[in-house]
Amino acid sequence: MGFFVFCLVVVCWVSPKWIMKALLKDWILKTLQFFARQRLKKIRPKIVGVTGSAGKTSAKEVIYEVLSRRYTTKKSEKNLNSDFGTVLTILDLKTGHSSVFAWIQILLRAFVESFKKPAKYEFLILEMGVDKPGDMDEMLKVVKPEVMVFLNVKNVHLGEGHFPNRQAIFSEKSRACGAVSKDGWVVLNHDDAFVKQLEGHLPAHTVTIGTEEGSDLRATDVHMDLDGLQFKLHYEDKEMPVILPHVLGKQHTTMVLAAIAVGFIQGLSWKIIDTALQEYRLPPGRMNKIEGKNGSLIIDSSYNASPDTTAAALEILSMFHGRKIAALGTMNELGDLSESEHIKIGKIAAEHADMLLAVGDHAKELAEGAQRGGMSVSMIHTFRTSKEAGYFLENILEKNDIVLVKGSQNKVRMEHLVKICMKNPGEARQILVRQEPYWLTQLQ
Repeated sequence: MGFFVFCLVVVCWVSPKWIMKALLKDWILKTLQFFARQRLKKIRPKIVGVTGSAGKTSAKEVIYEVLSRRYTTKKSEKNLNSDFGTVLTILDLKTGHSSVFAWIQILLRAFVESFKKPAKYEFLILEMGVDKPGDMDEMLKVVKPEVMVFLNVKNVHLGEGHFPNRQAIFSEKSRACGAVSKDGWVVLNHDDAFVKQLEGHLPAHTVTIGTEEGSDLRATDVHMDLDGLQFKLHYEDKEMPVILPHVLGKQHTTMVLAAIAVGFIQGLSWKIIDTALQEYRLPPGRMNKIEGKNGSLIIDSSYNASPDTTAAALEILSMFHGRKIAALGTMNELGDLSESEHIKIGKIAAEHADMLLAVGDHAKELAEGAQRGGMSVSMIHTFRTSKEAGYFLENILEKNDIVLVKGSQNKVRMEHLVKICMKNPGEARQILVRQEPYWLTQLQ
């Protein structure tokens, strides 16, 4: 093993840089896939997969909250949802990021661990995200879900190196649903026009969720206020109240329905599921309330952003009392829609916020949209980085200010602004996203 690794490094070292990178990445992935398959054969867990353009992590977390009440359960950590993320989760390894030597160490550790008896667990919950065609096939080389949740298809991962359109995204994500056997289950979001197309066209059993008539698990009277999310659940001939006191945002209804569906599929009682939901809290960076400086309140949604989730977050901001400040970062991977979508979000910000702090490459378009929406120019501020925006905001925060923070993760990193403006920055490592040493050393 060690000699083979040495030979590969030598071959890659004398090759052109792009060839070296491609060869090494492919070989590392295939080797880790081999070890991951071997480990799964020893553990033999039931696999629950979650895919979709938005909400995968929240859905995974609430499904874990439900299943872990009865079963020993393992889940993808943080946002490990790619081909590499899948195998790293199975092997209990951390990413090597861009370090070749870190990846070599990971391979050696995987080799050593393959001789040991792994800890057993009954369920494995995996996020299964895709950035480009072929990504889902790589994950399916390792895992075959017995339960697959398909949430939605949105305008993300578009443009060069990604997907040409939403239909292509749908086709790629659908592969995971088609891979579930006739004895398995697929949970489909009935409210999403793309996902809905799969109903009746899969070998597996299906259960539909949503707010529309005809959904197997249907949510009605969805209500969100500062005390959390509530709705009525209709299932077969039953109606049950659902209350999540620690969750902000109606957009989380779909993820909660998915968790309920998975719980029912696995035979859990409503009492167990209901208790799990009442105690569930969202992961860091997903609409969490954090105490800010000078008596302000921060709604931290800095993990990531898309047009739909940003619009939903702005609607929640409007429910609070006090001066409302929207600190919005660029939304990445929108392709040709980037300019129009940022202008649109700027307009929506003008409807729900008193002030806009626009950050990143598309700050200009966000500002233009806010101005078109009627926000005073004096209330619109643009910044190159989230740190610059944070230092500005820190100096103007007042008691009862409400700050919504949202933006995409690559290049924007809006958690920097949150850390600057939170009352207790010493708590950042516990309650903010991307606080690991690798992320803290990055410039952005």
